[in-house]
Amino acid sequence: APCALSCTVVAVGKDASATGHPMVAHTDDSGSDTTDVRFVRVPRKQWPKGSTRKLYHWVDGYPRVVAPERSDEYAPVNGQRPNVPIGEIPQVPETYAYWDMDYGVQNEMGLSIGESTCTAKTVGWPATPERPYGYCHIGIEELSKIALERCATARCAVETMGKLAVEQGFYSADSGEPSAPDLEDSAEALAVADPEELWIFNVMTGKNNASAIWASMRIPAGHVTAIGNSFTIRKMNLSDSENFLYSPGVTELAEEMGWWSPKDDAPGIFDFFGAYGYTPAVHDSPDPSFNKLDKNTIAFYSGRRMWRIFNLLAPEEGAKLDPDTGNLPHTKNPYPTSVAAPPGSVTPRKVMSVLRDHYEGTPYDLTVGMAAGPFGSPNRGPVTPWGVNGIWERAISMHRTSFSHVAVADPNGTCVTWMGYDSPHGTAYLPWFCAAEAGAPEEFRSHDGYQSKFSTKVAWWAFNMVNQYTDINFQLINKDVRAKATVIEDEGEKLVAECLAKAGKNPATKGRELSKCSNDFASEKVAEWWDFAFSLFAKYGRYSITYNESENGMGLMVYPAWWLNSAEVGYTLWAKHGPFHGVPDPVKSFVASALSSTGVNPWEFCLKDAIWPIVSMFVGFGCFRMGTRNGRMLEKRESEGSPYIYMAA
Repeated sequence: APCALSCTVVAVGKDASATGHPMVAHTDDSGSDTTDVRFVRVPRKQWPKGSTRKLYHWVDGYPRVVAPERSDEYAPVNGQRPNVPIGEIPQVPETYAYWDMDYGVQNEMGLSIGESTCTAKTVGWPATPERPYGYCHIGIEELSKIALERCATARCAVETMGKLAVEQGFYSADSGEPSAPDLEDSAEALAVADPEELWIFNVMTGKNNASAIWASMRIPAGHVTAIGNSFTIRKMNLSDSENFLYSPGVTELAEEMGWWSPKDDAPGIFDFFGAYGYTPAVHDSPDPSFNKLDKNTIAFYSGRRMWRIFNLLAPEEGAKLDPDTGNLPHTKNPYPTSVAAPPGSVTPRKVMSVLRDHYEGTPYDLTVGMAAGPFGSPNRGPVTPWGVNGIWERAISMHRTSFSHVAVADPNGTCVTWMGYDSPHGTAYLPWFCAAEAGAPEEFRSHDGYQSKFSTKVAWWAFNMVNQYTDINFQLINKDVRAKATVIEDEGEKLVAECLAKAGKNPATKGRELSKCSNDFASEKVAEWWDFAFSLFAKYGRYSITYNESENGMGLMVYPAWWLNSAEVGYTLWAKHGPFHGVPDPVKSFVASALSSTGVNPWEFCLKDAIWPIVSMFVGFGCFRMGTRNGRMLEKRESEGSPYIYMAA
């Protein structure tokens, strides 16, 4: 399903945060296209009276935009031409500086943002020349950036974004075509934090591919929240403007379309996700089995991550949640928008750990089982062939993550964004100060390479190369990678404290000092990561573990016994007529398993044609009984509303 290519948000209220201020984390989980991985600094600027702020249609690949008025780092190079805007709005006299990627990250005031694409019942398209059917002029990319340019508080940010979305018409970058609208990716959610408050913002296109419908909710200070590609704002108190904000006439389209009625909720209460969230139709679709899979995919693709994040950051409250609940608009007893975490318990490092998670130690652990291979890889990179319906469990850390960040919204110019390239499980998060005067080092914004062009001058490639190499033996190599990342992040924490203390002594040079401090550290650690990458080639090359040139300086990687003994692998089923290939015949495998405990050679037994029909009769009867039992179990699960369906190629 398309939603399988989207991002995760984790956010923490100030009282739950160990820093005493909110945090927002985001994983940018690229799908079937490339991502511009440059980490750009947009400077503080003053604008002449009468200026306009251009609105662009941003793309995923390099360059995501060419707009020299925004930043010198977005100026055209190598024959590039500036983008043609699809709209414009009046510019404000002065705009804040901020760190920028696909979406705005953090500005100099500490305002911090994380993004996740969502489902909705409406769809809109950008008003670009090649889309005559598009009437909208602003997407989540520009909304997030304008919020950072103009606002110091989260409340200002959501109000500003909501107002512009309604006026300009909101579109999602992943909305498909009018002939095949993609409702699974047609809306957006943001977590937005300032040094005091944390808000979430849900937005979708309005009626007739125009305007917008949006809602925003303030998260309690002692809570953590999670967004995994679905709206999470449910029961809104429309008279409580301290905690809920929304677009004018927020309920009107839902009432007009029959998606919601005032009778559905208590007076003054509106279920935003219940009214506007998308659920694939199953019974009326041309392919009910696929749509049922699609429905379950959306439910657990989102819900499982919410459950896991709540369990990791708020164990007491998380333990009360059922991992099989899912997260659909009309899920019974749905997950809460946020849960209370122990006061002061969530550190930036703990959030980084969450971003690196694959459900380890749970029934959904992606690092164990046959699909993880003999060396426990959580990565499920290749796609399945056409006609095979199914879905892998969706981890938080993904092989296709292009970058992730943990933005700490500390006040008074002390805020920091910890940014890591490529998959969180194989990166080192480096600190960047919100008050920095200069941009990042060249290797973080270079035009020399991008995701379709390798370059040792581009920092992203160092981390991507390590993550790709790790798949040779994930559990073995990733252990070294995480140990190296821990050392660097320990050094980074120490550096942040030292740099802030030093820069605070002279406010006039604070921005310059902080820039030099983080830039020198980042360049040093990227160079160190390149050296580390090449050391892994030597240590783990040739499926060996090489320590030195001595007689005993090399060891061999060892397959685990459980994997070798598996009938699906076939290592123990070698026969004189050739090695085993493919999935074993189910009946023969059953017999082989049964006879292996008796000491009889199963393959010699199976070759005795006179005996085989008799064995087949008994096995067939056993399979019939097993099939009958499984069928009854399936009927029972279906009658109980089981979220799972059985699939076959």
